[in-house]
Amino acid sequence: MLYIKFNIENSSKYTDFQKLYKHMVTVREPNYMFEHEIEPEIDWDNLAEDEVEAAVQKLSDYGDQDKFTYKRYQELIPSFVNSFLESRIQSVNNTKDSISKSEAIAFMSFLEFDFEVDMDGLEKTATNTGVVKFSTGNFPFGGLDRFIIALKAYDLVATECFNGFSVIEVNWTSNFEFNVTELPEETKIYLKK
Repeated sequence: MLYIKFNIENSSKYTDFQKLYKHMVTVREPNYMFEHEIEPEIDWDNLAEDEVEAAVQKLSDYGDQDKFTYKRYQELIPSFVNSFLESRIQSVNNTKDSISKSEAIAFMSFLEFDFEVDMDGLEKTATNTGVVKFSTGNFPFGGLDRFIIALKAYDLVATECFNGFSVIEVNWTSNFEFNVTELPEETKIYLKK
């Protein structure tokens, strides 16, 4: 079982993350389809003339996956997370740019599809600590660093993780950057469980 242990710096933001976590679990269920992915059935023969334009728009929307991904981002991602991501982009790129629509879509796509794991559990282990557990059949899988940053956006500060090979201590060097240290003894103990 892979995991990330974290400190909870703000309990209300943890509650917000629980909503996102639930969404991440849901979209990973077998045969899950977003509502907009179901092809619209339009009875062209029986449409009134004034209904044709709406039907054409419905078909156009059906083909625009990014539109719906961005809508989910706007609905699921709180403004404080958007601000964090924007600050991170500004720090990395040394700009004053706002988060672009394409960056928001990429972040949401990562959480929904590109982080190739099954979400196995999210729990508080104490008042101000928690763990998210996940598994994957794909090694190596990508995105652990990116998911650690996503947690940080919710003030869930990663302290330790198991990446499938090693238990790793996470040491933050700034608000957006961290170093990792492999913990060989902890790895041996964890792998014996």
